[in-house]
Amino acid sequence: MAVESDERRFCEIMKSRMLILFLWVAFFTGWTGLAHGLSFRIATYNVENLFDMRLDRTDYPEYRPGNPQGWTPAMMAAKVENIAAVIDDLDAEIVALQEIESQTALMLLQEALCRRGVIYPHAAIAEESHTPVKCAVLSRFPFFSKKEISTGSAGDRDILKIGVDIAGHPLVLYVNHWKSKSGPESRRLAYARALAADISTLEPGTDFILTGDFNSDYNEYETFEDQDRLNDTRGITGINHVLGTLGQGRLVDEALLTSSEKDRLLYNLWLEVPEPRRWSVNFFGRKNSPDAILIPKSLYDGVGIAYVDNSFDKFDPDYLFDDQKVFRWQRTDNGKGRHTGHGYSDHLPVFAEFTTAPFQWKASVAFTLAEPVEVRIADLYALKEGSVNVRLRNAVVIYKHLDSAVIKEKNGRAVFIYKVAGKLEPKTAYDLTVTELNRHYGNLEITGVRDIRRAGQAEELKAFYMTEPESDFAGPGFQNEVIAEIRGVYENGWFYYGDDRKIRIYFSEKRLTPGNFSTITLCYVRIGYHGHPEVIVEKPGQIR
Repeated sequence: MAVESDERRFCEIMKSRMLILFLWVAFFTGWTGLAHGLSFRIATYNVENLFDMRLDRTDYPEYRPGNPQGWTPAMMAAKVENIAAVIDDLDAEIVALQEIESQTALMLLQEALCRRGVIYPHAAIAEESHTPVKCAVLSRFPFFSKKEISTGSAGDRDILKIGVDIAGHPLVLYVNHWKSKSGPESRRLAYARALAADISTLEPGTDFILTGDFNSDYNEYETFEDQDRLNDTRGITGINHVLGTLGQGRLVDEALLTSSEKDRLLYNLWLEVPEPRRWSVNFFGRKNSPDAILIPKSLYDGVGIAYVDNSFDKFDPDYLFDDQKVFRWQRTDNGKGRHTGHGYSDHLPVFAEFTTAPFQWKASVAFTLAEPVEVRIADLYALKEGSVNVRLRNAVVIYKHLDSAVIKEKNGRAVFIYKVAGKLEPKTAYDLTVTELNRHYGNLEITGVRDIRRAGQAEELKAFYMTEPESDFAGPGFQNEVIAEIRGVYENGWFYYGDDRKIRIYFSEKRLTPGNFSTITLCYVRIGYHGHPEVIVEKPGQIR
């Protein structure tokens, strides 16, 4: 206990010294006007359940002290130290945090950082709502205000609103952790509306930043539209429609943000990085972008705080991965058993730079890549997943759903493009460079493209589809092909067709699933792979 007391005394001394330092910085910049301004970094990190050792009725069962999962002081210390190591390496002046249980847990993290020589004198947590985990913030700058914003629904985590004094320049920071996708979009809409209502009370020109885990993709309006389980709002999303990251029918970019007369548009900084990097969570092979930083027009006006152009990115050092997967906090039995003391979080941090100097435009990041190697689609199946640099020519779009597509070469193979095909049009041939490949449960997917060029129009697509009813669709060479039409019988997740042939069938929406022993006709369905071959039905027109 004496050692622990000495450590806390040391940390208090260091906090005092840091406070003096920042008061000096504020005085210096305020009276002498540093030519280049004061630059600082803001990061956001969902730490995945940082709990203390106090038994509370709101604790998740697996984090109750003395439970069969082994949440012990040693496990808690390991978790705290691991998260502290990440924050140390992030080197941000302000860190927005999600999934912090309590003031005690936040203090333990502060102290672990202090032992590393990383001092955050100022901390706050949204503690008014009695939820298992909460939003919090660590800062090297002092706070001048704190407020918690509630959706009005019991069980929802409060949004934490903090006023930060950046060397005499006020900045309002909103730290969010919206409802997960275990619930429909209406649950996230409640957060967005509460947040938008508070933003509307700010004085015009106020410098503010929205950050945290929004549990929404940067292009949520595209990715959730046809998912009945999520879309209970008739296509309206919190992050895009309510918060204003969508304008004039497209995602708000810097040009639209700064030229628009509307002050309430927001720019999602995920648009600063290439599409293959736009993810911070890899959920069972699906890459999503829930962790985000959104900024308003006021950070471009040359007054107060400014965004440092093209500074946004995710923090993804090698140690945050294990076997190419995000190295989350580990438990035995596929995450259902005992804590092991290893791992970090199921989220990657994201960050951006800001300054008290006036905003300056920067050229887009130049990616100097070697000339791509020209290949055929069939060659992709022999490549390893990850970054690649290969060129496809005359690949025809034979299937399109939202921002995903199937492309195929005439008399060649087909391949699935996941979430980066928004610019591609059906029945059109393209030359494009593939920059990233992924194998989702064994199914090859293109997850990164660039330099897309239209190569012509394909008026007749019959030759590109599978039309032979006796084909073995489960054969290895048919992965990602599209079946024009096939008639058969549905039974318990299987589609029986032809002469005693069968293949598994997956319905993206439960409402599309027919009754057992129904005779059905499938039209323009793709053949996927999810540990086994399967035909995929993802829109009503594909089954009758």
